[in-house]
Amino acid sequence: MASSFAINASVLAAVDDLSLVAKAVVEGFFDGLHRSPFLGYSTEFSAYRPYVTGDNLRYVDWKVWGRTDEYYVKQFEDDTNVRCHIFLDTSASMDFGSGDTNKFNYGRTLAAVLAFLMVRQHDAPGLIVFGAESRQAAPALSTRHHADEIFHLLTHAQAGGRTIIDQTLFQLTQTITRRGLAVVISDFLGAENACGDLLRQLHGQGQEVLVFHLMSPEELDLPYDGQLLIEDSETAEEIPIHAEAFREEYKKRVTEFCERVRKDCLKLEIDYQLLRTDSALDVAMMAYLDKRGAQ
Repeated sequence: MASSFAINASVLAAVDDLSLVAKAVVEGFFDGLHRSPFLGYSTEFSAYRPYVTGDNLRYVDWKVWGRTDEYYVKQFEDDTNVRCHIFLDTSASMDFGSGDTNKFNYGRTLAAVLAFLMVRQHDAPGLIVFGAESRQAAPALSTRHHADEIFHLLTHAQAGGRTIIDQTLFQLTQTITRRGLAVVISDFLGAENACGDLLRQLHGQGQEVLVFHLMSPEELDLPYDGQLLIEDSETAEEIPIHAEAFREEYKKRVTEFCERVRKDCLKLEIDYQLLRTDSALDVAMMAYLDKRGAQ
């Protein structure tokens, strides 16, 4: 099984380190695998295709170039170049959790790790952020330089505002015309029904969808004592509670919430993964590779 990589908040705080974190996580993950059907190109040659900018020169057939003066790349059976769009929730509720367990830091690190993993698998990652506003941060491309662009965008991304699933986001999803994989990273708080509309649209467009539902340990376990004032980070609504008296009821409601999201995904045949932000990223990477292997 893959080795774990602990996410260090001090590393994430350094602007230029997100790409290093992503590379360390992915390389450590593959180093820990005994065998994997996903490691790079298949050894069986399949066909040729024209060279495009960003292709690894290692796979250019120089004998063909010598005969035709044209560049052609050897295409292998595993060279399928799946387009993978990462949808990252940047609403204020994602900016919760102390230190290493902050949901937004965990979410953008997960997005960076997946982007690096996708490029390593010769897939084409793209990034769409949604929250107070929606925008296509980066289209789906398959070059390593494109992964660096996604790292830069994620490093400078900030969480804030309410979760708004509007026509802008739906229009962005409508531009995804080629069948592929969509990865949605969200806590689904504040817009559970609206996020369901997004999942239904992606499913209706023929995308294979993988949902990573992020929850911090504080949200799942309520590890506090005494009188508390709980504030909704998106609406600023405040509710006074006593932790000990409310903990059992609170955990019941959180479990019911997560179960609703999971069942909504299952109805659409969408793969669902609840991720605690104090857990390693191995589970998420295996979920992606399993979904990718079914393409």
